[in-house]
Amino acid sequence: MEAFKNLVHMFETSVKSFGPHDLFGTKRNDVWTWSSYADVGKKVEDFRSGLAALGIQRGDNVAIVSDNREEWAIAAYACSGLGAALVPMYEAQKPDEWAFIANDCGAVAIIGGSKKVYSICEKLPSDVPSIKHVIGMDLPATDAHSFAAVMKKGAEKPVPSLQPSLEDTAILIYTSGTTGNPKGVILSHGNIISNINAVQTMLPIGKDDRSLSFLPWAHSFGH
Repeated sequence: MEAFKNLVHMFETSVKSFGPHDLFGTKRNDVWTWSSYADVGKKVEDFRSGLAALGIQRGDNVAIVSDNREEWAIAAYACSGLGAALVPMYEAQKPDEWAFIANDCGAVAIIGGSKKVYSICEKLPSDVPSIKHVIGMDLPATDAHSFAAVMKKGAEKPVPSLQPSLEDTAILIYTSGTTGNPKGVILSHGNIISNINAVQTMLPIGKDDRSLSFLPWAHSFGH
């Protein structure tokens, strides 16, 4: 199997290899809906370009407060393609923890999952001056601050992905803060991709296999 160079290389190779195959399945009202690799690949391109239109660039940190969902992954790969780092947080955390983490990492943008989470996040710039943009996953597409609106803006002006180095930060995962304030743990593209490359040789996963993701993606193991 091919050894991946970084998360962007891994994702784009997978999209090219498995385009029509199902990537993410989401259950809503007891009905499963599926997005293919090609579908998600296009969404990543559009969201990446939309973030670029907002001025987000290599070296920036983008915070996200959301449970596991397709948009979470789209945001993560979009950030990687810009050389920006994702800073994930849990919806179950207290808002003052979101504020502390966003301020500590100097997040330039924050993405909220549910409408309730977004309504809290949109107040954070008053306490976290580095935040210039607040994006809501569940906002209607007509709202300029919605996830859908950012993707639409990106589709109008595509921006190619860059290939991060192994040393570039992919994700900043903060500790629980049980012994003090949370501390950001830097995980590089090299850190994560080395695990993925190793797993490829150990687990016989085929193109028709399906997995269930239940660990939180905001945690290193789930990620």
